[in-house]
Amino acid sequence: MDFYARQAGARRRTGWLLFAFVVAVTAVVLALDAVILALVGYEPQRATAFALVILSVILLGSLYRTMQLREGGGVVARSLGGVRVDRDSTDPARRRLLNIVEEMAIASGVPMPEVYVLEQETTINAFAAGHTAANAAIAVTQGAVERLTRDELQGVVAHEFSHILNGDMRLNLQLLGWVFGLFALALIGRTVLRHVSRLRRGSSAIGLIGLVAVAALVLGWLGQLAGRILQAAVSRQRERLADASAVQFTRHPEGLKGALLKTAGPGGGSLLASEAADEVAHMLFAPGTRRLFATHPPLVERLHALDPRFDAGSLPAAIAAALRATEESTRPDADRASAAHAPTPGLAIIAAAPLAIARQAGQPRTLHVAQAQELRLAMPESLRELAGTGSGARALVLAVLLSHRDAVRERQLERLAKALGPAECIAVEAALPMASGLGPFLRLPALQQLFPALRRLARAERERLLALAEDLTRADACIDVFEYCLTRLLVTALRDELEARTPHGNATLASAAADLQVLFTTVARSGATDERRAREAYEAGMQGLLPRNRPEYAPREDWPLALDAALARLGRLHPFAKEALIEALVRTLADDDQLSVPEAELLRTVCAILHCPLPPLVPLNEGPLPGMAVTRSAASMAV
Repeated sequence: MDFYARQAGARRRTGWLLFAFVVAVTAVVLALDAVILALVGYEPQRATAFALVILSVILLGSLYRTMQLREGGGVVARSLGGVRVDRDSTDPARRRLLNIVEEMAIASGVPMPEVYVLEQETTINAFAAGHTAANAAIAVTQGAVERLTRDELQGVVAHEFSHILNGDMRLNLQLLGWVFGLFALALIGRTVLRHVSRLRRGSSAIGLIGLVAVAALVLGWLGQLAGRILQAAVSRQRERLADASAVQFTRHPEGLKGALLKTAGPGGGSLLASEAADEVAHMLFAPGTRRLFATHPPLVERLHALDPRFDAGSLPAAIAAALRATEESTRPDADRASAAHAPTPGLAIIAAAPLAIARQAGQPRTLHVAQAQELRLAMPESLRELAGTGSGARALVLAVLLSHRDAVRERQLERLAKALGPAECIAVEAALPMASGLGPFLRLPALQQLFPALRRLARAERERLLALAEDLTRADACIDVFEYCLTRLLVTALRDELEARTPHGNATLASAAADLQVLFTTVARSGATDERRAREAYEAGMQGLLPRNRPEYAPREDWPLALDAALARLGRLHPFAKEALIEALVRTLADDDQLSVPEAELLRTVCAILHCPLPPLVPLNEGPLPGMAVTRSAASMAV
């Protein structure tokens, strides 16, 4: 099952779970309504009024919790005592965790999530939470940070990134919000019952209220139990897929296997001490609470899936061996590795199978992780320092978005001078040399590493940054498409973070013909040397996408404004329609049978805007991906 099928599957599961939740809520409302009417006597108006009150309590409880969770995964991490890991952390173990997460984010093509450590949890566990990759957070227990080797920690982080890429996080938060509404009903019943028990006995009204409170408590608890059963059923299925995806990601099952074995060790293994653990049990890497209904597959089953030769009888010995394991001192750590060669501009690849490239979305491999390590090491240390603060990240992102053309950049700086204070303008100009030194292969991952710091800006500051970014793209009609797309990626990610938007919709390609015309005309012109070649590139992509009734190639002077609206609507395409769109984009960009690095990074940026993250370029010496024929030029690369 590829990325697009998993996204479509996540949408179907959401629909079925919503239906199941509606059934559970309806049953609870009708049952409690029946209890109340049995006590006070039946009247049609009473029945309707009581039912509406009960339903309102449940829905308001769900809405309250859902609104709390709109801020993203950091809210969940902090509710369990999580402490954010900042880039200026000097703790070696936390630096290692941060580097692993950064590498996985670059390899996946998604924004860097916030990273939290659950300092009070000495056992081994982790989770990812958020509505989209733009507001995701990964939380790891202190025990995992201290007791796992780098390979094991990488396996755990890869497992959590699988949840980010598979669309599981949004589903998990929706379940959490829905179930809380039923919990709210039980909580109100318990609170009322506690107060009633303190009042003077003998009053029939008090006794009646007490009976209703008991019914609300019992039925709310039963409804919550039904929700927990749903959570557990979904969780077991998604954990199996996340394990498989993590191994596909790292190609090192021993790391994930070692982490799983350590969760079964002494001292609680993976159980969490936090009172909030039960609420997030379905989101954890390993069982975090003792539950009647298991949220995870049995440990032996998970181990056997990773290693078919694993024997259940050897489990105690395997656990003991894993607990004795330490990091191999001879194995070069990514943090200590020499600054590896990063790809350089001008390199090219032959895209013989556009479908093979399209299917890399959301499915990073080991070679992408290796390339991500190189890209991380190629980023200047000063960039990391700026990315550690909101003001520094803002200055750097504005510098990255400035045009490489002197005349355009001067106009952009004039606009910034009017919108920003003197100190902020100085910070942007100071970051400009660093931003200019980033080649096209580094600009996208560098921008995505800034998102955690940008999220910490006040809402008004983020809105101002978005307005500035959009203003910069309109400083000159000749701004190139890559610079425009970087700006749109920033806008899309911050809008997603602010508004928790759904990443996919149900729109069809036929219904989006006008928007496809705008996108493909713009992309075709960006890589063509003349209008004839641009028209040919447009036809190469659109012919397979819309064989009949496709719109004609039509350049527009106001393409930035038109593309703004087109990309917003194309984001609502069905996942399978997006797969066809990306395949067609490859045909358009590679109409000459090769992709330059700028063209490939433009493709990745457009895909990121459409919530279909593509992994980075991979050096030829790592081997081409299946279905890709690679040309051996002086320096060539494979996607």
